[in-house]
Amino acid sequence: MLRILLTSSVLLVAVLLSGDSIRSEARAENAKAESAETSPNANPEPTAEPTHQLRIATLAPRQSDLGRAFQQLRKELKEVTNGQVNLKMYDGGVAGDEMTVVRKMRVGQLDGALLTSTGLGALVPQVLVLQAPGLITSYPALDDVRAKLGPDLVALFDKAGYELISWGDSGQVRIFSKHKVQHPNDLKNVRPWVWRGSPTMKAFVDAAGANGVTMGLPEVFSALQTGMVDTVIASSIGVLAFQWHTKLKTMTKPGGGIVVGAYVIKKERLSALPPAAQEHIRQSAKEHAEEFREGGRRLDAEASKALAGRLKSVNLWRNKEAWDAVQRDARNSLAGRLYSKSLMTRVQEIVGKNY
Repeated sequence: MLRILLTSSVLLVAVLLSGDSIRSEARAENAKAESAETSPNANPEPTAEPTHQLRIATLAPRQSDLGRAFQQLRKELKEVTNGQVNLKMYDGGVAGDEMTVVRKMRVGQLDGALLTSTGLGALVPQVLVLQAPGLITSYPALDDVRAKLGPDLVALFDKAGYELISWGDSGQVRIFSKHKVQHPNDLKNVRPWVWRGSPTMKAFVDAAGANGVTMGLPEVFSALQTGMVDTVIASSIGVLAFQWHTKLKTMTKPGGGIVVGAYVIKKERLSALPPAAQEHIRQSAKEHAEEFREGGRRLDAEASKALAGRLKSVNLWRNKEAWDAVQRDARNSLAGRLYSKSLMTRVQEIVGKNY
């Protein structure tokens, strides 16, 4: 479970391997694994027949670190429940993109998932205050805000019918482009990608006066190849994992807002599991919360360092006031629609006092 918490931060930005080729690979891996489990030569498990199934969606392929970690969790849950619980993983994006996964959870086809702010916002719009442009721009500030408002946000998920098992950080947002983007006006001359279903990204691009190109994650790489888009707003983890950097030339510094995500499970499905399974899932997440956070942050720092050696860095500090104005307009445009003005003010007060 520790490995899940340490590596899931990469996935929570929804910037681990996805797309049709990966989904095909995942289907093949799943079929192979299921065949092995039912093979006469497979080692039989001296446990009872499963009476509960927990269906979790993740973009990670089965053979990734995260995929293997969930297979380990599957074994652990069988052990602590004497075979009563079977963890069914939908690896490699076979369950669809985040909005599709959310829909499937709502209709009962899935029980939980690892989601970024895009999927989380579809469940609880108020959580997007953590992703409001320019509001939280450092890890200490995010830690402080989550410490003070986390219980309220968790309660909102509870009210929506989901239990938030653990938070995850997936790095700081940067602008990557084929061109030099140093001032907000530069965005008007490029074709930035806008992730379908991400109101915060759209608000930022609109506030800059740019013409964003809306599409899903699996379409971005080919769009960069054809020139349909030439700029992406993402974390270093995502750009490196998707290999988008091979089609880009510049990256901005310093990093901006934090990409947040979480591991959620439907309350009704979690409560239906044997108490031993519920306790194992919750306790493991609690014990390794710090490792979870630090793991994602370390991965982003390493990814940023690697990309800095391949792409030209563009410093945004000289135009800080202009960027601040764009971000302020973007987050204010979302207040009252996604999150309340009072909630945004509370975050501003927490951040403003210390950061």
